[in-house]
This record gives sequence, structure tokens and C-alpha cells, in this order.
Amino acid sequence: MRQMAWVLAMMLCMALAVMPTTASDYTLQVFGNANMDDTIDEDDIEYARGIIGGTNEATELADADYDGDIDEDDIAQIELIMRGEEKELTLIDMAGRIVTIPRPIERVVSASLPDTRIIVALDGCDRLKGSEIAETGSSLSDWTSGFNIGEMQYACGGAIKDVVDVGWSGTNAETIAMLKPDVIFASSGTEADALQDKIGVSALVSRPSRTENMTLMDQHSQHIRFAGIVLGRDAEAEELISFMEEKLALVTDISSQIDDSKKPRVYFAARTSIEPDVTKTTGYYDAIELAGGINVAKECATSTSEFEVSKEQIVVWDPDIILLKCTNLSSETQYTREMVLSDPLFQKGGVNAVQNGAVYYCMATSRGYPIQRLIPETMYLAKIFHPEEFADLDLETEGNEIMKKFFHEDDLYSWLADNKGYIRDLIADPPEEGSW
Repeated sequence: MRQMAWVLAMMLCMALAVMPTTASDYTLQVFGNANMDDTIDEDDIEYARGIIGGTNEATELADADYDGDIDEDDIAQIELIMRGEEKELTLIDMAGRIVTIPRPIERVVSASLPDTRIIVALDGCDRLKGSEIAETGSSLSDWTSGFNIGEMQYACGGAIKDVVDVGWSGTNAETIAMLKPDVIFASSGTEADALQDKIGVSALVSRPSRTENMTLMDQHSQHIRFAGIVLGRDAEAEELISFMEEKLALVTDISSQIDDSKKPRVYFAARTSIEPDVTKTTGYYDAIELAGGINVAKECATSTSEFEVSKEQIVVWDPDIILLKCTNLSSETQYTREMVLSDPLFQKGGVNAVQNGAVYYCMATSRGYPIQRLIPETMYLAKIFHPEEFADLDLETEGNEIMKKFFHEDDLYSWLADNKGYIRDLIADPPEEGSW
């Protein structure tokens, strides 16, 4: 019966399903990358000389000084870039905009929390003068009360609290202008254009839009790498990416060897902390699959965006585990574990997760998928999905090490575990094998 329901669910989604295409190779979008690979080195000088000599085809990025001609001046600029001595750098940002930024960069403003998280990870808090802090529709200036801040309020030994609030998506342009930034990080091309026009300072987008064929780790890696280029922290960016990959492998080296027949089928309720409902989901919450689960909504996802499903569809999917996004358990809008377990439709439909009490809270989104939480969240889910295989994984120790890498402060995951409550509960009393 259950197998038939699963087949039915697949058929219901078939008309909407979109198969991912092959991901394209990464190209460093900096003018000076003459051969269009992932770095600027001697090969670019050689390729540019071939363009000048007529033996190589011209490329857009070969115009290193961005003056419209490919000549010896471009080779000189490539050499400066390789030595880190360029006076300015022209690049194509993640919104496809061509932006020229000054060198050196001494003052930075971020109008996007996802950018702020990476800037702090790569660069600490010294050059960061302003950041988005407030939630939509408000004008907070306190890092301790910002809706999406959490453990970041303690970054850099608390020094981040000196960073000025510039409003949601940089709405306080006057404040940004007073901070005299050399560059502004924005969340969209439209926002970057508006800030650049108002303030007269280079504004760029460093976070790529996620597509169906891009994992969260792909997105984070591209984001880190691009921000590193802008900040002149290229080596630190590559080191952070390697660190993340190594930590993620603590889970995926094991979860990738687990047969699909032994993986739980998981339903993720993506908006339960904002709307008292369980019917909004996504097929693209990577932590589920990285931890060794199967996202039942994946076949219905036509993009990486969230979408609505009916409770009847959830019954048809019959998940082994239900995850509820939880920001604040005391919030009146939080859809709780008890609401799921007592739902008459789920009870009557015999949903496996409800029958076994396998309903758990998770963090998920908070102004994007917070980069510092992706791997600890994956570890947290791994201990739920496969308690025996991950019994020796010390969630708190690993979480603290990862958070310190991003925010330069000890014991931040311990703080988060206590703040969320349900994380501390799992650390103290982890699920047993066969709990789903």
C-alpha cells in the first residue's frame, strides 16, 4: 500500500518536475582572466599576448584595464593583479553587472546579511562599517534584537555591535553615505544600481542566484570566492571553502554510502515559524539529502523556490520524518510538533512520521540559508536520520568549531543550542536507532 502511494505521489508531480541540467564550469569573472578559467596567472599573460599577436581569439575578460582595447596595457594590468598591486579592479558581479572597484578597500558596507556573514568570516569586523540588521518594515539598530541575527551578535568578540545598521536591503542610503564606504555589497542588481546612483560608490552583488542545478554548497562557494576577490582575501576564501568541504565530508562520507532503501523520506515544512501552517515546502533544502534523507517534495519542485502543497499530498507522500522550521518556539505563529501529531487528517491517513512521533524542529532559512548553520544543521539532521551511523559525531564540538571559523568567537553553537532549546534537547538525549 505504501509503495503504491509513493508511486501515486510521483505521478502527481510528474507534470511539474524539472530535471536539472549539468552545472557549468566556474569562470573567474574578473577582467584580466584572459583565458576564461578560474584564476589569473601566467597563462592569462600568454593568452593575451596571443590575442595581440593574432593567434588567439579575443575574450571579453582579456581587456584587463577595461578600456575597449586589448594591448600591452592589459598585460601590465594582469601582472599588477597577480602581484596584488592593482589600483582598481573591474569585474562582472553575480547580477551580470560590470563594476570597477578601487584598491585598496578600507571601508565596506553590506546591505545584505548573507554578505555580512561572509565578510566577517573572511575579514573580521574591522573594515565592515555598516550592515543590514533590521527585519522587514522596521528600523532596528541593535544587533541583539535583529530578527535574523542570532549567534552573529557575538562575532569578533562582540565588536560587530559597533557596525551601524543601514536598514533592510540598505534602505538608509543617507547613513551609508555618511559611512564613506569604498564598496557596497547589495542583495540584487536593482538594489546595487539604486545605491550606486544615490551614493556614487561602487555597489555590487556577490551572491549568485541559485538554480536547480546548483547545490547550496555550490552557491556558498561561489559567494565566498567572489567576496574574497572583492575584499582582497582570495587565499582566505579558498581556505574557508576547503574547511567547509572537509567538515561536510564528516557527514557525506558516511551518508553517501547508505542505500536509498535505508534512508528516511522527509517532509520539510518551510514556513511554520511565520505562518501557523505546514503546507509550504521546498524540494531544495540540501541538508536533508546531505544528511542521508530523501526530500519527498523534490519531484514537485519546479524551481528552488518554496511552494504550497495540500495536507492530502503530505498524506500521500507518507513521510517517515517531518521537519518544522522553528525560529522561536514561544511565538504565537509557530506551527508546533504537537499540532502535527494531533492533526486529524495526518492521524486518519496513518502518516508514518505522526504514528512514530518522528516530528522535529530545524533552523533552515533566516534571511537566506545562513552559511554558518548549513553544516551544523546537516550534522543535526544526520543524528536524527541515522543515529547509529553518527553516534560518534560530536555535534556540539563540531558546531562550535564551525561557528568560530565564521565569527571568530568560541562556543557560539553552544549558545545557539541553548537558545533554540530543541538542539540542546537532541544533544542531551539523541534519537535511538529505529525511531522513525
